[in-house]
Amino acid sequence: MSDDIFAEIAGQLRPGEQTRDELLRTIAAEEAGWPGPDADTRVAPAPAKTAGRWPMLGWVAAAALALVAGIALVPRLTPAAMEVADPPQVGAARPAGLPDDTVGGADEIDEPEPVAAAASDYATLYAAVRKAAERWYGGGRDGALIDAESAGGRAPAPMPMAAAAADSAAASGSYETNTQVAGIDEGDLVKSDGRTIFIATGSKVALVSAAGAGSRELARIDTAAGDAGPDLSGDRYVVQGSVVDLMLHGSTLVVLVTEYEPQLDQLPNSSTTAYVPYTAIQTKALLYDVSDPAHPSFLTSLGQSGAYLTSRLVGDLLYLVTEHVLTDDIAADQPETFVPLVSEGRARSLLDAADCAILPYPDGPRYAVASSIDLAKRTRIDSESVLGGSQTVYLNADNLYLGAADYEKALSKKARKAAGVPELREVWGTRLTRIALQDGELDVAGQGVVPGTVINQFALDEYEGHLRVAVTVSGETTNRGWLSQPALYVLDSDLKIVGSLPRLAKNESVQSVRFEGPIGYVVSFERIDPLFALDLSRPEQPTVMSALKIPGFSTYLHPWADGRLLGLGMDADNNGMTTGLKLSMFDTSDPFDVTEQVNVKVPFDDSEALYNHKAVLVDTEVGLIGFPAVSWSSDRVSPRYVVYRYADGAFTLEEKLRPKVSQDGYGVRGLTLNGDLYIASSAGVDVYRVDGFDQLAALTLT
Repeated sequence: MSDDIFAEIAGQLRPGEQTRDELLRTIAAEEAGWPGPDADTRVAPAPAKTAGRWPMLGWVAAAALALVAGIALVPRLTPAAMEVADPPQVGAARPAGLPDDTVGGADEIDEPEPVAAAASDYATLYAAVRKAAERWYGGGRDGALIDAESAGGRAPAPMPMAAAAADSAAASGSYETNTQVAGIDEGDLVKSDGRTIFIATGSKVALVSAAGAGSRELARIDTAAGDAGPDLSGDRYVVQGSVVDLMLHGSTLVVLVTEYEPQLDQLPNSSTTAYVPYTAIQTKALLYDVSDPAHPSFLTSLGQSGAYLTSRLVGDLLYLVTEHVLTDDIAADQPETFVPLVSEGRARSLLDAADCAILPYPDGPRYAVASSIDLAKRTRIDSESVLGGSQTVYLNADNLYLGAADYEKALSKKARKAAGVPELREVWGTRLTRIALQDGELDVAGQGVVPGTVINQFALDEYEGHLRVAVTVSGETTNRGWLSQPALYVLDSDLKIVGSLPRLAKNESVQSVRFEGPIGYVVSFERIDPLFALDLSRPEQPTVMSALKIPGFSTYLHPWADGRLLGLGMDADNNGMTTGLKLSMFDTSDPFDVTEQVNVKVPFDDSEALYNHKAVLVDTEVGLIGFPAVSWSSDRVSPRYVVYRYADGAFTLEEKLRPKVSQDGYGVRGLTLNGDLYIASSAGVDVYRVDGFDQLAALTLT
């Protein structure tokens, strides 16, 4: 087919403005209900409320939605090969032939971008919540918002986002979760202090001794029992879900669980069976003393509204982030119906209005709720919430950043110009909120917006007071075409753009990101995988040092050693069709000439490690790389744990182990402890010698 014929057909098939706008809104609404490729895709065992077209979908059992990062679907109106662009800087000249007064339409108002503000009182917060809900659901749609005292049904709420993920290396003789920021731990399903392994097994936690051939189960913690369990007093019916994450601080084990409440008013009047929708009411941090791992004891419970998003540990301080989605039962004279709560044991209290910030265009009636907990003193220090939610969380020692996709209002003409994308007529962005951390105190200190969407937490990184954000920018061009391009923005402490690379390539989307000090690495993909090395040493003038083009793409990048960068992702042919998993080692010793030193095709079809960095074991001391993987056939799924060794510039497949794991291979973690390899999951623990991989022990936990 010739380009002219293709263009003519594309023009005929292009939807009108009204149809296109409705489609975009529908897609945005549906995307808010699924974790997305950047999620650590644990879905709570009882479902949150679902989207309006399926109001009775509920009773979703504990499940993991395996979303494998693959080829991004980008609308394209003309066939074109991948093309690396000359990235314009902020303040660069407008593209030739594009007059200032034609961008975005002649009738567009060049308005300044509004900013987030703290609620002055509950009345202000109520008005903002109600307005956000009305915009989200729409006055004429099913599930339109109503007051609690009014008659009618309950508005369905978008499904809460799952936790977001990160990176770090495991060391021989001890175990650390693979995290994003050095020295900052992240919650995970498996933790260890080198002597005991703690494993989430549904609503329980198994404590297993790490003793090689003598490994054995020491105890089980039932999180739903006793004072740790849900409050069942009165006429409330609360269901406690599975353990969503663990955190270990000295002899204190933090077990994170979410509680759910059934929405019984949505049951049909006459039916023998029906799905019961549940909504997340709070996530609790259950603290246990595990100084004697054979006899763990409950200490206290600290909770907050919403479903679990993620957690971080900085010294003694645990930072817990949840997403609280409101139902339609809100009333101006009942703040508990629209204000997040915090709890200690059975006691609950509302957040002050001053601790509730409001984004300019909240993505529905949802909050991101953040709390700081001093684990040494076993007490909450502070809490903050942001009306507008968050899909992406990045935290370092000084700041917590929340990223919320804004599908409600496209960027203004002024914002697009400042972001270096004036050629795009309509662009949605990501609203960023900076919460300053000072000895556990939380204060909203900055808010801004960048065009496009972020793939996961690795797309954000702070360095010397500046936040770097890698995004995929998509939008309609002035000639009614469609463009998708990877970009990078540098923001100051007020989250205002000070530097940018608004177009790294054409018709590409970001697949993975990794920052190392003043250097950033961005992988994008459509047919060919360019790995960009970016010089970010001058925030106002970021530059591209090199762009390596190879087939396939990496969904996870891991600093291996000086001058080496490990990549895990998908191999692909020259047409962009994926052909299986791939490991790559990139030579970054010369950032102006990054090369792929070696790669190896992994003989499996899928892996949790593609979208969850915590599933990757990297032990540079012994040169090991391990991760779960599955093969698909017509009648079965075959899970394995694969171990590679990297030495002398080459990958060697050491073993394809067969430990006890769930059929989908989810939630499997590899730990190197005292010269042995432990493969732990909710199904069991298998122990192997690192040298030779002889099996030493096999424990069943289910």
